[in-house]
Amino acid sequence: MKWGTVYATGSAGVEFYDAFHEPSHVPAMKGDIAFYIGCARRFGGPVLELAAGTGRVALPMAQAGFDVTGIDFSPGMVKRAKEKAAKAGLKGPIRFLKGDMTRFNLRRKFGFIFIAFRSFQSIHTPAGQRACLSCIRRHLAPGGRLAVNLFDPRLEYCLPGRSEVISRYRKAVDRATGKVCRLEVEERNNDALRQILTEKWHFQVRDRRGKLLREDDRWLSIRWTYRWEMAHLLELCGFEVDACYGDFMKGPPRYGAEQIWVARPAL
Repeated sequence: MKWGTVYATGSAGVEFYDAFHEPSHVPAMKGDIAFYIGCARRFGGPVLELAAGTGRVALPMAQAGFDVTGIDFSPGMVKRAKEKAAKAGLKGPIRFLKGDMTRFNLRRKFGFIFIAFRSFQSIHTPAGQRACLSCIRRHLAPGGRLAVNLFDPRLEYCLPGRSEVISRYRKAVDRATGKVCRLEVEERNNDALRQILTEKWHFQVRDRRGKLLREDDRWLSIRWTYRWEMAHLLELCGFEVDACYGDFMKGPPRYGAEQIWVARPAL
């Protein structure tokens, strides 16, 4: 596919990431920040977030007093996160680094490591998933924990080829500038063999008066992972599962909801 990724530098997906990810836009993520902060309080710091994006979770974690490191592959996301951190009144130290969550070496151990908002699914191969989990295990302090969130795939949306788009239209407003971004998911294609879905996202950005400023075509490609597949991946990479929830209120697993795993290194 010839378009750039949704989260590449210069994409409207980066510029409007915070606006699109307010709680009212993403009901499935209700309570996730409080959940991760609760885990950090239970398991201790320092804290590492992989695929930290613009700091949606890492910044509140630092405001709660934790020493936080965030890694993200997108330079644009890292830049935005650093700008937000510079403006925020933080109780704990925080740093954002460009890095690949399948191969990183920070020469430091962490009490809590997490991957929020289904970002683990941006890894497209089982080998990459194992590499990520192995890196995490090497960076966990004794008694430390991993938390990772995925969506639980609904099979009707995983059929081969063109598929129905689950959420076609969204609109967000940048409160700082008044700019409005309309997102249309124009198509979705499934590679059922590799368990990868690819969506074409079309952005329109307008000023507060409605004047079109730019249009932007991007693509998002993620791998769905079945619940028991993930359980076996964790076991293969040397983890024992503490819990698997269906939502951030710690509800039981449910088909088509969320997979929220909490795991520790096996002895």
